[in-house]
Amino acid sequence: MEAVSDYRVDELELSTAAAVLIIDDETGPRESMRMLLKPFYRVHCSAGVVEALSILERETIDCVVMDIRMPGMTGIEGLKHLRNLDPDVAVIMLTGYGSLETAREAMQLGANDYLKKPFDAKEMAQVIQKNVERSAYARRKRNAELELKGLNQKLQAELRRSERMISLGQNSRELVHDLQNPLTIVMGFVNLLSIELRKLDDSGAHIGGPRQHAMDYLDIMENSLLRCRNLLETWQNMGESTASLQCISVEALLAPVMKEIRAMAQERSITLNENIQFFQEHEVMVNPKEYPRVLTNLVSNALEALPEEGGWVRIGAFVKEERLYLSVQDNGCGISEEDQQRIFQRSFTTKRDQGGCGLGLNITRRIVEQHGGQIELSSQPEKGSTFTTWIPTISTPTQL
Repeated sequence: MEAVSDYRVDELELSTAAAVLIIDDETGPRESMRMLLKPFYRVHCSAGVVEALSILERETIDCVVMDIRMPGMTGIEGLKHLRNLDPDVAVIMLTGYGSLETAREAMQLGANDYLKKPFDAKEMAQVIQKNVERSAYARRKRNAELELKGLNQKLQAELRRSERMISLGQNSRELVHDLQNPLTIVMGFVNLLSIELRKLDDSGAHIGGPRQHAMDYLDIMENSLLRCRNLLETWQNMGESTASLQCISVEALLAPVMKEIRAMAQERSITLNENIQFFQEHEVMVNPKEYPRVLTNLVSNALEALPEEGGWVRIGAFVKEERLYLSVQDNGCGISEEDQQRIFQRSFTTKRDQGGCGLGLNITRRIVEQHGGQIELSSQPEKGSTFTTWIPTISTPTQL
């Protein structure tokens, strides 16, 4: 086995808080792994599966390294019990026999990696690093799914309550409409994240590869879930939105929502062009939970209007004459002159056969006007549409 002192981990970026559990009845391999890993992890050791399971019941473990052949309860039997205790922890099976059939059985039962004795120190450390990160990704993914499930249950409960509150009926329709975008994003990226985690198992973690993609997807999912929580809070406190205005920089307002919009375009394989000019000295007085709905609603409408091939959306943002302008342009089906006169009316939609309810643009205009601004439309059938909004800023850039 490679000497422990020959191995360096400067590039691994490992958290000292991560915990590794080593299960091996042989003292030599168990102690070798403990000495290799203890500078970088909290290491727990066990000579048998029963004792190891008791450790798992009281400790959060990020990676398990378990020998397959052990007296008493074998590693294969232990794997079944382990998965009942923690379905997300990464498990590396270790054997001195290299049985292909045993390896297949271990993988079918949920093992993530398979190494043979005697192990190479560098390879072992790299495999453990990859699987510690895999556990972290899997747990964040599960937390996001639980959050999504909880929000859905809360939404259903609120909608049932709204049936007894006729005066809030329209507001609940708007809530359901606005929740569709972030929930769709979350569901799409839960699936994409699952794919990236499988890539991580196959190819290992490295900057710019599956590891970075998984982190990006988790950020987008968590931001979308935060939007859902904010929307539910707004619905529960209906009528208080105008009292929630905050002074915020243009950059702080638009940067998070642009990340979400890029995700929407990526999910649908749409070309997204951006011409966004952020100025830190410019600030606006807005409700930060409400105003991002303007951009997401306009982009969502644009995506629905695009042709099946060659569709693109162009987003512009700039400050001019103490106004923050946002524009969303597409090369979609466009809007007839007759429909342009009614497009902002409540319940008017040209997509009723596709499930449209005619709320998005009405909500958008209401939010813009509540913030002291206006929205305009320019469109030609079969050539596309451009929606432009503006709201006042509360500062101007210093002239050089």
